[in-house]
Order: sequence, then C-alpha cells, then structure tokens
Amino acid sequence: MAKLLLVEDEWNARQVLSLGLEAMGHEVVACADPYAAEIALKQGDVDVVLTDLRMDGRDAGLDVIRMSQQYCPQAKVMLLTAYASAETAVEAMKEGAFDYLTKPVSTEELGDAVERALLARYEAQEEDTKPTHSPAASTLSQAEPDDMIGESLVMQRVKERLRRASKRDFTVLITGESGTGKELAAKFVHKHSQRSAAPFVAIHCGAIPEGLFESELFGHKKGAFTSADRDRTGLIESAQGGTLFLDEIGEMPLSIQVKLLRVLQEKNFRPVGSDREVAANVRIVAATNRDLMEEVRQGAFREDLFYRLNVIPVHLPSLRQRREDIPALVRHLVRQDAADVRVPEACMEKLQALPLAGNVRELENTLQRLMALSDDDVLDASLLDDGAMKAHDDGVSLLAMQQQGLNLDQYLEQAERQLLLEALQETGGNATKAAECLAISFRSMRYRMKKLGMKDT
Repeated sequence: MAKLLLVEDEWNARQVLSLGLEAMGHEVVACADPYAAEIALKQGDVDVVLTDLRMDGRDAGLDVIRMSQQYCPQAKVMLLTAYASAETAVEAMKEGAFDYLTKPVSTEELGDAVERALLARYEAQEEDTKPTHSPAASTLSQAEPDDMIGESLVMQRVKERLRRASKRDFTVLITGESGTGKELAAKFVHKHSQRSAAPFVAIHCGAIPEGLFESELFGHKKGAFTSADRDRTGLIESAQGGTLFLDEIGEMPLSIQVKLLRVLQEKNFRPVGSDREVAANVRIVAATNRDLMEEVRQGAFREDLFYRLNVIPVHLPSLRQRREDIPALVRHLVRQDAADVRVPEACMEKLQALPLAGNVRELENTLQRLMALSDDDVLDASLLDDGAMKAHDDGVSLLAMQQQGLNLDQYLEQAERQLLLEALQETGGNATKAAECLAISFRSMRYRMKKLGMKDT
C-alpha cells in the first residue's frame, strides 16, 4: 500500500479525492494547507504528494513542492490546479514536480497519474539499491517471453506493475475496455508468480446462469439438489494452489458476491450440500470493463467485496492510447494465422489509423477479414477504405457480436463509441459540430461521452 499526501484547501474536493485514492488501495493523509503538509512531510515516509496550486490566495502549491524536496525527496509530487498555464507548469517542473494535472481530473486520469508516479518512485528506489556489477536480474526480466505484445511506455509500465503484483499473493483487479487483454494480463500475473506450476482457472461471470453459479464456483455434493446425481468439484477447488481468474466480475450476482467475500476473508468455502469446510488455497485475480465504484453507488456491487478485490489495481490502456504498439501486434496476429502473409507499409499505416473501439479483438477480426478478402499473400490496403470492412456499416450483426466475444450491451456500447469517435474525427474534435452530425443535442453528446469514459474535447 502506497502512502499519499493530499494537500487541498477546498473541503469537498479534498473529500472526493481522498475517497477516490483510498478506493484505489492507497493510504491517504489529507491536509487543508501547506502548514499541515509540512508536518506530514517531516515524517519522511510519503510516496506521492498531490497538491493544489492555489491556496490562501497564492500559488502555495509551489511551496509544497519545495518542502517535499527538502523533507521527503524520494516522494513524487503532482500539481493539481484549475489555473492551468504554461508558465506555471514550467515553474512547477523546475521546482521538482513530477506531473501537472488540470482540474477537473477524472478518477481514471488521476489513478493513471498516481501509478506513473509510484512506478517512477519505485524504479528510482530499485536503481539506488541495485548492484552496479551485475545487470543479470534486469536482463532476465527483459528476456522473459509473454503474450502481452507492446513496448510503448504505457505498456512497459503496465507490465512492470503486473510483475510487481505477481510477487505478492494479494488479489489483483484488472480494469480496461473490452478487448484490451485482461485475461492475458491475469495469465501474466500467474506465470510470473510462485503459483505458476499450479492451475490457472478462468471463469466468465456473465456466462453462467445465477442458479448454477454457486455450484460452478464452490462445487456440490451428490443429492444437494434435484439434478445433482454425483459430486462435483467447483472451480475454486480445481484452482487449488494456483490462480482463479474471475472475468467480468461486475456481472457476478449479489448473492454470490457475499459468498466470494467469505472466501477472501476466511480462506475457505463450503460446497453446496456439504457440512465440511474446504481450504481455499487460491489467488484471486478479477477483471472488469465496468466502473465498479459506480456499480457500488448504484447498489449493483458490494462495497466490501470491491475493497477486497482492489488490493492491487491494474488498468489496461486501450489500443487507441498505444497506437505505436499496433505494428508489433499486427505482425504477431498475422504470424498466428498465416505466417506467409505480408503487410505492406501503406496497409500498416491505415491499420494504425483505425478507431479500434474493440481494441485488440477488433484488430484481430479486421486482419482476419483482410486475409480472407485479399487476392494474394499481400494484404490489400484498399480494402480498409471499403465501407463493408466496417462492422457498423453492415448493420447489426449477431455473428460480429459473437466473434468479438461481447454481449448485447457491450456490442451496442462499442458501436456507440465508434460513431462518436468518427463524428469527432470528422469535425476536428469539435463536440458541438459532432453532435450536429449525429443529430443529437450537445447535452446528449456530453452525456454519452462521459458515460463511455471519453475525454471532453
């Protein structure tokens, strides 16, 4: 657990930011002014400092940066302000700030910034303690093969966080859009952990009827219910000693959430119809494309279970946030399906420019269609200009939805996101004109963008 110092003079903002940061699994010390911050900094055990710029009618945040440098130099400092200016940013960086965020800041943006700061802080710490005569450990780490393709800065940070997570036997909560590779990330954690020799068992929480969920997860004894004609081993027991991956945990019924919470708390469970307790020697890794804190607020997800799962949060970036990784992904996916197919540079450039609302899954489907429709062993870039290559131009397609592994809500959300992105691209990022193109109000446009987690341009 990282220790964060938050310096914010507005009570409401301080409460909201504190709760958000605590929900990410961090310890937060909240201060209302630089004087209280100085007392906290003198203790010297802070990992990250987040400070407002304007306090007491002046740029007091710069004073906090200077105090951090004096009393707690290992801490990474981030400036939060509604008064954004290039001059202030430059001055803050000169004083030693790690990052500069403009208010209002979304929870996702704040979480990503804190993760970057923590990673930089730990890397600096490891660099200080690393033996200078032997680079063997880092060489081994770089040489380890894995299926998480991408060497962009954001993916390097994600993989480093997953490596750190694998060393500790705590629960991991992986978040990200559909198609970003959440199961691959879970397998990465398992593969690099001490449990790698034991089973990795995955379950999609949205694919099991509620009436069968308890039996699937915990198993049952013969005669426990009408159709129970034999004993059945549940998935938790099947994963003993290893990792249980709960994909789309947000779709788990509330009645099962209570029982899973007991497994995490007590480290045991009881099969349906049994009077004996079974030890649960498993590590839980969960994943979701939903905002679980919003689910908690709506009563659709248990708050106590969320905090039990969110011990080590890891957010996977969308493919749109790491387009420099697309060429490596394309080469990897093409080799999997047809090693002799060549991807011309013009085709690669067009692939990199696609909206890719479905992330890696959509990229893979696009490549498969290209390979099927190209006349020879060279992918035809002109096919990407054809409207038939775009899923939404074909109308609603059950096959496309099934190929992408989405349910109806996820498929409709993906189509909506893609249309909004195209409208914004057509209008140069002007949300007002994009709303006109889509024949909706500007207010509706803003609401839809917020709902889909898209930045307001």
